[in-house]
Amino acid sequence: MIKLFSKFPLLAVCLLLIGPDVPFASAQTVPQDPAEAADLPGFGVWGPAYRLRNVPEGMRLVVRASGTRGSATVGSLTRSASEVLVLNCFPEIVPLDFEDASREAKREMLAGVWCQIDHYGMTGFVPGIYLDPILDR
Repeated sequence: MIKLFSKFPLLAVCLLLIGPDVPFASAQTVPQDPAEAADLPGFGVWGPAYRLRNVPEGMRLVVRASGTRGSATVGSLTRSASEVLVLNCFPEIVPLDFEDASREAKREMLAGVWCQIDHYGMTGFVPGIYLDPILDR
């Protein structure tokens, strides 16, 4: 039996059988353990952790309550911050396009959006131009 992991509430389970008198495959769905769901890898812009880039020496990046420069400040990140998690970007970046893109293309996609981030419990929005994926898949 092979488990196909997914972030969806139901987990697909497939049984592959090969032989002249047996079906090629059968499938069923079973409820997924919520504890397992949190350990699954992300995809697209949500896949890697990020570090900051383009933050001038001696400056901090302001984290905002919403995706506009005029919104309230909720905190700031040091220039050397890493392990920044992206929760969402606006406008949305198409996950498959992001996955298939080169590092430079990913940076270009991020340059035109605001991203909702989490950094050790501080959640807010930053311009995507300041984010750099740590893992380049």
